[in-house]
Amino acid sequence: MSCPLCDRSKNTAEGKYPYLIHEFKHSYLYLGEHQYYQGYCVLVTKDHYREMTDVPSPKREELFQEMMRSHEIIQKVFQPKKMNMCSLGNVVDHVHWHFFPRYESDPNFKNPPWLQMQHFDSAKVSPEKRDELIGMLKNAFSSK
Repeated sequence: MSCPLCDRSKNTAEGKYPYLIHEFKHSYLYLGEHQYYQGYCVLVTKDHYREMTDVPSPKREELFQEMMRSHEIIQKVFQPKKMNMCSLGNVVDHVHWHFFPRYESDPNFKNPPWLQMQHFDSAKVSPEKRDELIGMLKNAFSSK
């Protein structure tokens, strides 16, 4: 059975996935393919783990630091009111985190972002906008 996030990691390593923002030691930070919430990103572990408890220590702690660094950069660039972060794995059982910057102007700000899923496809990012947002985030990584 193929894992879509393992495939994405393989394509990234081969330079075939254009949404890469930053490569960490144990993970990749990607711009989300939709931008219903501007700045939406996904952090994906390079190796396949079904649960965080499957990740050996000290790699687990290092992944946590990569997650925190990703949060800091997204926060710095987009300055949302709140950052929703989640790792579910019900659809794809490969450890990954979603970062949803939330703004007061969001539709239904107090609701979880998943309640707006039906709108995500309508917010697919163009190649030009993708490159602009990735550039902003990459610059923030290199400036600190």
